[in-house]
Amino acid sequence: MSEAVLALPDYRDLSPELQERFRAIAARETILEIDGVRKDFAAPKGAQPLPPVLGGVSFEVKRREFICLIGASGCGKSTLLRILGGLESRTGGEVRMNGRQVDGPGADRGMVFQEYTLFPWLTVKQNVMFGPRMAGQGRDPSEAEALQWLDMVGLSERANAWPHQLSGGMKQRVAIARALANSPPILLMDEPFGALDAQTRCTMQKHLLQIWKNVDVTVLFVTHDLDEAILLADRIVVLGARPGRILEIIQVPVDRPRHVGQLLSPHFLATKKRLEQLIHPDDPEDLPIIRMTQVGDEAEEPGAMRAGTRNGSGT
Repeated sequence: MSEAVLALPDYRDLSPELQERFRAIAARETILEIDGVRKDFAAPKGAQPLPPVLGGVSFEVKRREFICLIGASGCGKSTLLRILGGLESRTGGEVRMNGRQVDGPGADRGMVFQEYTLFPWLTVKQNVMFGPRMAGQGRDPSEAEALQWLDMVGLSERANAWPHQLSGGMKQRVAIARALANSPPILLMDEPFGALDAQTRCTMQKHLLQIWKNVDVTVLFVTHDLDEAILLADRIVVLGARPGRILEIIQVPVDRPRHVGQLLSPHFLATKKRLEQLIHPDDPEDLPIIRMTQVGDEAEEPGAMRAGTRNGSGT
């Protein structure tokens, strides 16, 4: 295969349509400001100080934007998301939601976790009704809205089921509906599809894109999956580790609406290559490998196996 066939475009090259889209996004109101956010954990008494988890992270999120946070393990992605949700304190910096300081949880930020967090003693419909009911909404309007959200996520027929009767993907769809039932301007999602099998994960990505298309909500989505980040996001915030810091913010050069057929498109592959360079700069082949046992052949080194045969050591 020739080099021309293998060549990929520059991931920073945007089509005129995408340039216009990003200009329109940049002109929208800023819904969330992250300004110099730092996070330290205290070391045990007498131990060496621990490196900062987050070393001063700053970026802005525009209304109706879909942003993915990605990076190597230990870069502070989930910690940052929990800080934005008000579930974790910060050591320094500021978080502002629509100009107001964030110092704790609030109904203006919905959150979906990787773990299944449905209340097992409530039905599917009752789980979705929970937030509005706690906010003082009457039973009838809460039920009517819950059924609308369940219809949105394709689970209206399961309204009276119990959580243990649902598959993993169904549970996460209910969790998304429950979060959206409070009408939050922003949805914070911490690897919500990480525990799902590949087929269910793909289906959930399609569901989420469809929901985001039809609902006035901004999404911040933490993932380890490079393909998932490119498939979902307008922009990808790439974090480095020790301390957690922004390495690059990438405008995804892939047209919307997104679909799995784009996974092998040149711009998709170019973006994935750049993410791999940022997140995994070291070639795995350079890592020290210690052989713990002899397996009886050289399957990974066929050249050495042939040499052994020529030397009379093989069969």
